[in-house]
Amino acid sequence: MRQLLKLLSCCTLFFVISSCTSTKQLTISTIEPSPVDFSNQIRKIGIINNSKFSATETYSTRLEQLIVMEERWLSEKGAEAALTGLFDELAQDERFDTVRILDNLKDQQTGFGAKPSLHTWEKIALICQENGVDAIFSLASHDSETQFSLKKTKINQRDMMRNRTKVSGQEITLETLIENGWRIYDPKQRILVDEFTSNEQITASAKGLSPVDALQAIDKRRETLIEQSKSSGNTYGQRMQPQKLDVQRDYYVTGTRNFVLAEDEIQNGAYGQAIALWEEEIANPKARISGRACYNLAVMNEFNGDLNAALDWAIKSYGLYKEDLTLDYITTLERRQAQTDVLKVQLAHTAFHED
Repeated sequence: MRQLLKLLSCCTLFFVISSCTSTKQLTISTIEPSPVDFSNQIRKIGIINNSKFSATETYSTRLEQLIVMEERWLSEKGAEAALTGLFDELAQDERFDTVRILDNLKDQQTGFGAKPSLHTWEKIALICQENGVDAIFSLASHDSETQFSLKKTKINQRDMMRNRTKVSGQEITLETLIENGWRIYDPKQRILVDEFTSNEQITASAKGLSPVDALQAIDKRRETLIEQSKSSGNTYGQRMQPQKLDVQRDYYVTGTRNFVLAEDEIQNGAYGQAIALWEEEIANPKARISGRACYNLAVMNEFNGDLNAALDWAIKSYGLYKEDLTLDYITTLERRQAQTDVLKVQLAHTAFHED
């Protein structure tokens, strides 16, 4: 029995040790190019509203009627706010000489769709020519859909003696989903440069003696929804810019004493000392150890902004010891390298500034 307990104890110790992670993560700041790649001939932008109000016109109660009327108002004002938000962002983009909201197209059919025909491209080109712009940013859709729920509650009310008393009431909760769909048309090259949809949900609630009273008691819902619509336009405009992102990279912290010591140096911000310790393991006769040392050096070179050296070390690591983590990392570095030329062009022609 004692031997069995000893064996179980050894097994438990082995499980605890082997379950300890062999990697930790290092945060690396990167700059990713915008997913929207413009022709450098696009210097003048026209923004149009192609969204249509599509809420139901049928209702069975006064409450539903009020909500539908509110949706109609929000659809119009929300679309205007989204256009304004986009305009504000594009107006700051140094690539564009002119940014205009084309209000004169309100009565024209501008439903260009995701796959414009030859006739449609000719129409887009004509609109651009008549308005002195090179490309069209279209708010293709702006939908706000609201669902409401009611539940009984108690509310405070003053009686005739001006004393507070609790009475039966209703609590209403409105959940509004705002969806904005954007498209960019380049008539010269006849390509749809970008198509993007964003969704935001806003919840508001209030109490009242009746459902209608509760609805009317909701404070600043209109302002919140309009501000959210404007923010969605801002966000889409920012999509045109390179983005600074923090990414996590795994690196090895076990294998030899040098890996353990290097981890202490990393935690203290002494990256040079960590590199020196990993370099001592490059010639380690065990392929797993030397491969991990090369992998860590790849991560540190990416951390220092040298993608070429990072890729070289990653490839060397995989040649020494083939691990899936290394292969995935090579793919990531190759993707970043392929984006380098695009990123250089975008950084040269945008107002992006690294903090």
